[in-house]
Amino acid sequence: MANNTRARRQARLSRSLGIALTPKAAKYLERRPYGPGEHGRARKKQDSDYAVRLREKQRLRAQYGIREAQMTRVFEEARRT
Repeated sequence: MANNTRARRQARLSRSLGIALTPKAAKYLERRPYGPGEHGRARKKQDSDYAVRLREKQRLRAQYGIREAQMTRVFEEARRT
């Protein structure tokens, strides 16, 4: 049961970000190429610059499976080098 819940969560996250995080999520994304939820099929409005940067950060966190604090630490370390 837990494995199925994780797959569903990954598929939903993939659909909200617009990229396939796993091969199974790619199949879900092919069938439903719009975001999850009640407003998923609604017409997309123009994203602000902040929204684009936030979505890119969320995509990186989802791809690597890291938390916000871990990502901040890695970013600061990269900035120092």
